[in-house]
Amino acid sequence: MDGVLDRLQEAGMGFLDKAKAAATELSAKADAAMSQAGISTPGTGGTSAGADRLLRDLGVLAYLEATGRPLPEGERERVMAGLQEAEQQGGLSSFALRTTPPPPPGMAGAGPGMSGSSVAPPPPPPGQPQQAPPTQA
Repeated sequence: MDGVLDRLQEAGMGFLDKAKAAATELSAKADAAMSQAGISTPGTGGTSAGADRLLRDLGVLAYLEATGRPLPEGERERVMAGLQEAEQQGGLSSFALRTTPPPPPGMAGAGPGMSGSSVAPPPPPPGQPQQAPPTQA
C-alpha cells in the first residue's frame, strides 16, 4: 500500500511542478507583452511611473515660469532630458490631456471657433406641430 501512495504522491508533485513552471512562463510572457505596450506592472519598476513624475515636474516648472517665479537652475534641462529618454524607450504611451472637460451637449462634432447655432435642433416629439426653422438675418 505504501508503494501506491508513494507513486501517487510523486505523480501529484510532478503535475504541480509542471503547473508551476507553466504559470511562471505565462507570467513572464504577460509581463513582456505589457512592457512592450508601455504598461507598467507592479514590481517591475516600469518607465511610465518615472515618466509621469517627470511630466508632473515639467508642469510645475511651466507653472512657475508662467507666474513669474524663478526656476531652479538646470531643472528644465534635466526634466527634458529625462522625458526624451523615456520617450525613446517607449515610456511615454500617451500625450492625452487628463483634465480637458468634455464638449458641451450638442457640440461633439463642432470644431474650434464654431458656434452651437449651426447645429440643427432635435425633431419635436410625436404629436407636436413642427416649427419652422429660425430665419437668419
